[in-house]
Amino acid sequence: MTQERVRNNSFVVRLTDYELEKVHYNMQKLGISNREAYVRKMILDGFTLRVDTKPISELVRLVRNASTNINQIAKRANESGGVYENDVLDLLAKVNRLVPLVVEAHKNVAILSDF
Repeated sequence: MTQERVRNNSFVVRLTDYELEKVHYNMQKLGISNREAYVRKMILDGFTLRVDTKPISELVRLVRNASTNINQIAKRANESGGVYENDVLDLLAKVNRLVPLVVEAHKNVAILSDF
């Protein structure tokens, strides 16, 4: 039993050698290897976007780390009625590392929203 194609319509486009080279160059630049998927995306949306998520991953890691420290400090405060100064200073240092990453992420999102 053969499965029917989801996309059963075709669209033929003829390109010069230069245009085809440019398509391949743009695909390579974006890390896309499927030409049909690239062309479909360009036809439907008019552009493609490659986003480096490494800074966001680092931001998420630091936020998790800080929230874990906050929970530990809250637990100690509830158990003993006090908080150690070193714990607060450590947490403050981690939060201060977060601020520039959040600012940078905000700038990048603002740039993307212009598209």
